[in-house]
Amino acid sequence: MMQQASTHAALDLARLQREFQDYMLHRNPAVLQHVVGTGHADAATRMDVYADGYPLRLLEALETDYPGLKAIAGAEGFESLGRAFIAANPSTFRNLRWYGERLAPFLEASPAWADRLELADMARFEWAMAMSFDALDAACLSREALTGVSAQNWPRLSFIMHPAVQRVELNTNVTRAWAAQSRGEELPPLRREATATTWLLTRRRLQVRFRAMTSEEAIAFSRLAARVSFGQWCGELGDVVGEDRAAERAVEFLNQWLADGALAGFALEGPSPPAPPSLASQATAGKPAEARRAKAGEGS
Repeated sequence: MMQQASTHAALDLARLQREFQDYMLHRNPAVLQHVVGTGHADAATRMDVYADGYPLRLLEALETDYPGLKAIAGAEGFESLGRAFIAANPSTFRNLRWYGERLAPFLEASPAWADRLELADMARFEWAMAMSFDALDAACLSREALTGVSAQNWPRLSFIMHPAVQRVELNTNVTRAWAAQSRGEELPPLRREATATTWLLTRRRLQVRFRAMTSEEAIAFSRLAARVSFGQWCGELGDVVGEDRAAERAVEFLNQWLADGALAGFALEGPSPPAPPSLASQATAGKPAEARRAKAGEGS
């Protein structure tokens, strides 16, 4: 008898929880029969405290993740798009940190905001910044570590990206607007760029840094991130920049990514084939190229 009563109690609790949630999301009145009214507030008024507070808490989470978006949309505009997103995307996360992940695609697909490319761009950029900041810690690969790789093994190298690395393709100059709002400065005019630009985000000492990549560098980085061998990567790089410039550009790119802290390690794959010693010596020779990186708030 006690077990049967316990089962009924569990079912009643589960049903009550579902009805409570239905009121929070859809104002379904079924739960009101279980709520006791008072002389100051009836059952619906008491439940509305929770139902009204739910989207406000989600909106607060979005404001935390997207200060740049709020700056360019304006307070009223941000609340409008935020409430529309909340209505279309009830939270499925136990941790609010992940709730805003789909905001950029939502803005791109929504007729009310799709023609304002800067909104989706800013949301995409700020989410990438948050992901870079929250990424796992890892040591950055140093040039000194690469000097221990013999020339014959360089074609077998594959590189491991640092966990904090993020790449985002933007069509507008929202990085300048983000930097301005982070410093409390007047926002620059927002405009669509002639071509989309890929931005590389890295993290050093709890600071997210970002810089623009040329189209050549973006292609080269994507292939290296895909863990192709260094030998294959150099061959593909020749197709992009020309065979006569491939070795020079390979050295430039690697030094830049090492300076950025974009690489965390390397691995040797497959048997060791013969390799031109000049390629490996060039890749570890000379001083690193000056990092064209910007601290958070100093992007261009």
